[in-house]
Amino acid sequence: MNPQANETHKQRIHAIASVTQGAPSNEKGAGARRAFPTLLLAAFFAALLMALISGVTVYKAVSADQQASSAQREGAGLICNVVRANDSKGAIAQGQGPEGKSLVVVEPLDSGTYETRFYLYEGKVVQEYSLAGSGYTPEKATEVTASDTFDFSYSDGLLAVTTDQGTAEVALRYMQGGA
Repeated sequence: MNPQANETHKQRIHAIASVTQGAPSNEKGAGARRAFPTLLLAAFFAALLMALISGVTVYKAVSADQQASSAQREGAGLICNVVRANDSKGAIAQGQGPEGKSLVVVEPLDSGTYETRFYLYEGKVVQEYSLAGSGYTPEKATEVTASDTFDFSYSDGLLAVTTDQGTAEVALRYMQGGA
């Protein structure tokens, strides 16, 4: 090989090697250009982290609202659903539970008259299904919801049931001329 071609070949190899090794450039701002990808990656990471944190916060708020709504439906809402399902003439009455008044839903059947009783007992609203006229047995009752309050009122065809979770209302059809 001729010496001049050999020298040109060495210069080319040296140029390629300096590019692949990321040889420092004498140009102004070369350090900033190398730092840009790292800074960009850090900015994306920070943005993703903030999105994750805000997503978790929103999820917690939605979940808490859903649980509060569910608790209200389980409490007074369940009682109103039982009343609505048994809405007929003479089906709703007031009784005396162990810790105050009780809401009684009367069901006359061929086998006898039965009552579904809702009342407050030891910090809970409970539901008891018994033969009409029998005594209250809160030990056998089923817990509807935890509540320190249980009250109900009836006015203008509207029954309002109040627990710690709020007040639920149900319109009694039979009082408005329904069956």
